[in-house]
Amino acid sequence: ADHAVRFAWPMLWQSSLVIGLLFALDLLMRRKLRPAVRYALWLVVLVKLLLPPSLALPTSAGWWLRATKAAPAQPRPTSVVVTYAGSDRPNLPIAAAPMFVVPSRSRLTPAAWAFAGIVTVGLGLLSYMLLRWQQVARDARRAAAAPERLRELLPELQRPVWLRLTDHPQSPAVCGLFHPVILLPRSLVEHLPPAQLRAVLLHELFHLRRGDVWVNCAQALLQIVYWWHPLLWLANTRIRRVREEAVDDAVMLALNEDAETYAPTLLEVAKLALHRPMASLGLVGILESRSSLRQRIERLMDFHPPRKAGLTLASALSVLGFAALAVPMGEAPASTEVPQSAASDTATRSSVPQASTNASVLLDQIIRIKTLIQDGK
Repeated sequence: ADHAVRFAWPMLWQSSLVIGLLFALDLLMRRKLRPAVRYALWLVVLVKLLLPPSLALPTSAGWWLRATKAAPAQPRPTSVVVTYAGSDRPNLPIAAAPMFVVPSRSRLTPAAWAFAGIVTVGLGLLSYMLLRWQQVARDARRAAAAPERLRELLPELQRPVWLRLTDHPQSPAVCGLFHPVILLPRSLVEHLPPAQLRAVLLHELFHLRRGDVWVNCAQALLQIVYWWHPLLWLANTRIRRVREEAVDDAVMLALNEDAETYAPTLLEVAKLALHRPMASLGLVGILESRSSLRQRIERLMDFHPPRKAGLTLASALSVLGFAALAVPMGEAPASTEVPQSAASDTATRSSVPQASTNASVLLDQIIRIKTLIQDGK
């Protein structure tokens, strides 16, 4: 528990500082930075939570502002006992017999109680996540195979990706880490025209290509470990919202001349799916929340297509630079100072006989004591 507290406090204030900085940056640069760049910046929070808070690199401000000054090394005094005969042995004190004391009754400290509570809640959340995964996997197995006409709408769809139709009124979504499945509600497939169905399939395909299912899984696991971190809940919500905006950009560019059908598609999907909120522990869908739908549609109505939906080389280097500056916040290592030889200094200072007046005898004694010290080492 003590180790956990010493780890939790620096992780709490360091990650909170990163999240606050990203919130301010996202608010100020929302119209200037593309969603793909903002999404990559937000992923720095997940990287920060995976690395120890003691990480220190010269690229961070903490290396220079929190540098540790080494205390001057104090020489250790050396004691030497020289025995010439059996009668001259020093009288060493006899070690006292060990006393066995009955230990007092152990009690949990407040830190231990807090640690036990954190672990208990974390195990409960983990159990809920595993239960949700089982439900999603069961729904995917029970879903019917999609007709071939849906695959013909999307020639970019890879073979390992399965298309399945479910009778549950939910948002189109992607599930499965190793065997990805695109789940489509049957009522939506029967209602939407082919152009809008292609937009829905493109959205889910871009989620797969970007590895968003894996990122969503990492978010869920980190949220379980750091459930006591209040700002992480807000950061995860923001990550999911910016992720949908980044996929929207990719879909709009892929649709090209048919991009005007994408915003009405979101409205049609919302009519079907928003009355049943989707738990995000097992699915990555086209609609994550009610609050973000209006902002996404307003953004699509005033859409200015970028040259590229993903990261460019310059933006990737900028994200790496931000990560190198923001992630390591540990103290710089203390500068090492090599002290003078404690043994020789002690021998020089403490072994000079005060009463001797003969310089040659004094020199012999100093050399002999230094030799004995070195042999003893």
